[in-house]
Amino acid sequence: MDEIKYLCDILDFHLYHVRSIGSTNTFLKENYTKYPDRTIIWADIQTNGRGRYNRVWESNDDYIFSILFKENYSNEIIAPLAVVRALKSIGIDAKIKWPNDIYLNNKKLCGMLIESIYSSKHEATIVGIGINKNDKPEVNGIGINKDIDYKDLITKVINNYNDLINDNFDNYIDEYIDNNIVINKEIIYQNDDYIVTGITKKGHLLIKKDDIIKEISSDEINIKEAMKN
Repeated sequence: MDEIKYLCDILDFHLYHVRSIGSTNTFLKENYTKYPDRTIIWADIQTNGRGRYNRVWESNDDYIFSILFKENYSNEIIAPLAVVRALKSIGIDAKIKWPNDIYLNNKKLCGMLIESIYSSKHEATIVGIGINKNDKPEVNGIGINKDIDYKDLITKVINNYNDLINDNFDNYIDEYIDNNIVINKEIIYQNDDYIVTGITKKGHLLIKKDDIIKEISSDEINIKEAMKN
């Protein structure tokens, strides 16, 4: 791993940069006590990155950063919404694929890994964000495909993250729901076919089969594998 260097503060977030690292999320999980709240680690190259369900995310040309929070926020809602707002501000009409992937033209543009650390109480949460810079046809991925400065894009995400943290949950949950692409999609859950009918104010998925409606959390289903179309 290369040397991690402090760059600047963005609002009350502390931005660090490293040229190459195994995983920004793993590093912060292992070193969260050594860094202040709202530390951001931005990497040019990630050699052993992780996604949800232990998927590998290796990259040498994407926008990769992880944020350390020592307070407990609604990150599953805030993180994707902050990224969507930032992308819309540069002319990219991205949407959320519940719970927190970002899609454009039915292709994945951004993935997230949100991990919390508990002992007797909440100690920290690390929010890992990876935005494709260029298309990745081998994994049905799409990129920003614009010449956007790395620091400028991170700054846009952080500014929106800060706005959402300081807002009332009820003020932005509807925006999260409205920006989701899973509603009215067919999925398979526990070997049965369902239709996604909505998302609750808690961010849970509502699915329906005949007259039966179920409410499920992101821990109960792998939406990527469950969706039929």
